[in-house]
Amino acid sequence: MKVDIQDAGLGKKIIRIEIPPEEVNAEFEKAYEEVRKNIDVPGFRKGRAPKNILRLRFGEYIRSEVIEKLVPPAYEKAIEDSNLDIVGSPDIYPPIEQSIFSTDAELQDELDKEEIPEILKQEFQKNNITISDKAVVSVTTAGKKWMLIDGRKRYIISKNNGTTFVQPDELLAKENEPLIFEISVDVKPPIEIPDYSLLEIDKGDVNVTEDDVKEYIESLREQSAIYEPIEDRPAQEGDSAVFNYRITYEDKTKYSQSDISIDIGKADEDIKFKEIHQALIGMKPGEEKDITFTLPEDFSDPELAGKEVSFHIELKGIYKKQLPELNDDFAKERGSENLEQFTAKTWNELVETRRREKRENQEAELMNQLMEKIQIDVPESLIESRVKNLTEGSREHALTEKEINDLRDFSAKMIKREWIINEIIEREDITVNDEEIEIEIQRMAISRGKDPQKYKSQLEATNRINELKGNMLMEKVFNFLIEKASVKKGLIV
Repeated sequence: MKVDIQDAGLGKKIIRIEIPPEEVNAEFEKAYEEVRKNIDVPGFRKGRAPKNILRLRFGEYIRSEVIEKLVPPAYEKAIEDSNLDIVGSPDIYPPIEQSIFSTDAELQDELDKEEIPEILKQEFQKNNITISDKAVVSVTTAGKKWMLIDGRKRYIISKNNGTTFVQPDELLAKENEPLIFEISVDVKPPIEIPDYSLLEIDKGDVNVTEDDVKEYIESLREQSAIYEPIEDRPAQEGDSAVFNYRITYEDKTKYSQSDISIDIGKADEDIKFKEIHQALIGMKPGEEKDITFTLPEDFSDPELAGKEVSFHIELKGIYKKQLPELNDDFAKERGSENLEQFTAKTWNELVETRRREKRENQEAELMNQLMEKIQIDVPESLIESRVKNLTEGSREHALTEKEINDLRDFSAKMIKREWIINEIIEREDITVNDEEIEIEIQRMAISRGKDPQKYKSQLEATNRINELKGNMLMEKVFNFLIEKASVKKGLIV
């Protein structure tokens, strides 16, 4: 067996395999013998039909059997001997010399639009092949490769050095001839991990102050506030107002909404749409008012940004906010014995929350730095495959060009991230053993108030053990990176 491997552009290799005639003939003999033994041929005793009759009646089946027996093992051996790190699925096709025809005509633009050029149809006609009106073209690689499908017939169209070649999308096995085919594969590029000490992160512990705790507890009081309706006076600063509004621009209603609630605040610079707050002060429930003001330049609707609009307000009600007392009862409602214990518990929870947030920031910062320092070219076919998986069955409308480009960028980053992490795992021999998984399952079960063995059974029943192992592996990777990284310059630890 002859194997030739050639570069075919970014992250791609073409493996050309030639199986010698003697091996092809041997496989044909096996296929003939198998048909003789298992299929009754009229006019001949079972097992005695001559080869020419078998070839005539079962030739297509026999050729497909030969290809099925020869191609997969030949491909697997070629990959094994080449030591290539293959990613994605291989694309197997006949060699270019088996093309039906070739042309120097410029067909690329029409093919990329998934249109069949008239010149191409004429070339098929010259070769006694008629392309029906139902034939379609799909883009395999823009500007380079396409697939023409006409019923059960499929043709590969490829452009090489300015010439467009057309060949049947099927391998040909013939007796007394070598079986030649080519395989296009995507290859994972070599990844050079930089010195870990070149990565810089903030390694200091989090700092939660007494004021942070007070502010958080105050937010809990706000969430538990009770609103009492006010009926004996107009709205004033500090009240909560419920109103409907309508925005009009150039005599057309652009936006309207009902039952909007805001706390009327001071009309200073840190209040957004301060004109609305000013307008509400002095109004009574049931009253309506029209005001005119200029929307900010960063308003969400570009058509109205920086424009003067009319704002119609209908006040439905005003309410006084009553906050719960900060005492032992408040603490007991939240699972603590008294306010002191609740404050201490809240402090600890805030510390843990900040630590989780910091850990997430550290991981993101490390990954960003690795992505910047490591140059990896991700093969286009892998990106397209990932985009297809992300969009398949999830959208009812066609994606815009920007949405597709965003998905392509996201897919390329995710593939690059996975490769970098896997490279670190292999390079540093980072593993998670069964004992560690058992300990983690017990910890998770206890934290959820569940029986460890039952919890493990639930994880196994839902195929989540591998997911857990993957999460633990990722945690180990980032533990390693955090330990090896340097402290970010300018920070005091």
